[in-house]
Amino acid sequence: MRWNLELMLSLAINTLCLHILTSRSFDCWCDDSALCKPISASHHVQVELFAIHDDDDDWKQYDWSKITTIAVSYELQLAMLCAAHTKNVRVVLNEDLASILSMDKEDQIDWIEFMGDHIQSVFMDGINLNLKQALAPGSDHFNKVTQLISQFITYFHKELPGYQISLSVPWTPKCKSKRCIDFLAISRMCDLFFVESFNIPNDMRDGCVATTSSSYHNVLTGLSDYIKLGVDSRKLVMGVPWYGYDYTCKRFSEAGNCELEMTSQDGPCSYTAAVVIQYKTIMQRLPRSLTGRFWNDDHKAPYFVYMDGKTYHQVWYDDPESISMKSTFLKKLKLGGIGMVNVSGVDHSGTARAKLHAEEMWNALCPP
Repeated sequence: MRWNLELMLSLAINTLCLHILTSRSFDCWCDDSALCKPISASHHVQVELFAIHDDDDDWKQYDWSKITTIAVSYELQLAMLCAAHTKNVRVVLNEDLASILSMDKEDQIDWIEFMGDHIQSVFMDGINLNLKQALAPGSDHFNKVTQLISQFITYFHKELPGYQISLSVPWTPKCKSKRCIDFLAISRMCDLFFVESFNIPNDMRDGCVATTSSSYHNVLTGLSDYIKLGVDSRKLVMGVPWYGYDYTCKRFSEAGNCELEMTSQDGPCSYTAAVVIQYKTIMQRLPRSLTGRFWNDDHKAPYFVYMDGKTYHQVWYDDPESISMKSTFLKKLKLGGIGMVNVSGVDHSGTARAKLHAEEMWNALCPP
């Protein structure tokens, strides 16, 4: 193989560790060997609940009765896979495509085959592909990525039939995020699109001010754009954030606007000007804020204000109310499901307060 050295070493080390843990012969590590059999993508679920997991150790407290698929990195916790399979929950590999784009075609084929072997060796049920790199329509990378994803899916369907293949895609197919592929063609090949209905840039109609990155109306527009494009709505899983953004205000106006620092770049007038803050941290800071929870009816999102020394901060986030409102899109648009990033953003420590907050967030994903 002619992969770049860093990627080769990373994949080799992770694979070696996992092979050692599985006695080098792909022996099942679960108490019941049946739990190492893959859960087919054809396994029927009424509504998909797709959880992105970031390797924290609180997975035992997740509401496994609601999850249908959980996406993990290479740091797979073996006990978690066994526990997930007892609930018929698929465990899929969350894999970024960015480092693969620089490979030539032969190396890409090697990589695809390696991924197939790896997923089988650790008894996973499929893969969720991510693409964070900017791609312009008609560019060499645009065509290359579309071809690579098509080749990947074709290989999996042939060599690993029944394994679930999904793709994380931006909030709209209109290339506003500059991440463009042939969405319609790819959607016809894969099982699911995990639509990242968050990190939506501020259109700045109200100036350079702090705001939510997951406005109700933008989320609805983005999902509708995929359907209008021809993507089967039942393949769309709406992703919501279990985190928020902490903005440092250059000036805090009497109207309650947190004005941000203007620069020559577009990014600082959006969520990129802020610091990511997990929902569990937000719940800890909210009682000590200056304002308590405020609600913005235009965006249908909560926020609050606090001070650090003499500097005002404004925190925008999603909570059970805002998520419940978005979850109504499942029926309205006939979506395939809903999901979150990251599932450990909610406090699952087990205290009475944490249990209440966690239960509210889980229930918000599942409208009656």
